[in-house]
Amino acid sequence: LDQPTCYSLSTANTMEFSLKLGFWWLSCFVLGVAAAKESQDDVIVLEDFSNPKHTWTEMNDPVMGGKSTGTFTIDDGLGKFEGHVVDVPFLHAPGFIQSRTTDRVVFPDISTCRALQVVAKSLSDYDGYRISFGNAHAPGGKFFAYGYKANLVIDTSDAFVTVTIPLTDFTDFWDDATGDPIHTCQEDSTYCPDEMTLRNVKRLAVWGEGKAGHVDLQIQTIQAVGCGAE
Repeated sequence: LDQPTCYSLSTANTMEFSLKLGFWWLSCFVLGVAAAKESQDDVIVLEDFSNPKHTWTEMNDPVMGGKSTGTFTIDDGLGKFEGHVVDVPFLHAPGFIQSRTTDRVVFPDISTCRALQVVAKSLSDYDGYRISFGNAHAPGGKFFAYGYKANLVIDTSDAFVTVTIPLTDFTDFWDDATGDPIHTCQEDSTYCPDEMTLRNVKRLAVWGEGKAGHVDLQIQTIQAVGCGAE
């Protein structure tokens, strides 16, 4: 009689262990799914060059006989921005090149997000990259300065890096001759990105501006992060 009793207890213990193990795996699965969903909800893609949603056009400096030139192509799942920023002869200061969206495709709402994030690599040693969005014009701002702009600081590398730029780094009060901020969002919230712009940025642009040199930037994605965070 002892042997069946021992067998029954062993079976019960095994079943209890199996139930606990199954519950543990189920808990891990549920938590993993929740974390994945939270991670996906945290990011809103504005442009993915492996499947681009927008038309991009490159523009050279037209001011005062500017001589800067560049190109923008979408190839191998990358947005490839290449060219040279040189001095404007009349001004004796560097001009700019710009690649921007030119269609009317609506951008997703990023009004709950905290930062823009760019996944890219720079194949040239250039420190004049900028990124901008929207068409806002600051009260008393420079004549040609439209949109919220921030520096895009990216070191030369053969590997792609992720650059995160807080939305509070963007301002619509910037110098249209250099691209540098005149008044920042941190100084005065008047110059911070407004909710109307963030609900649909309408235009996205990357620049080589205010610094002479060779531009060679390859971009994978531009996205907003920290979305829905309180």
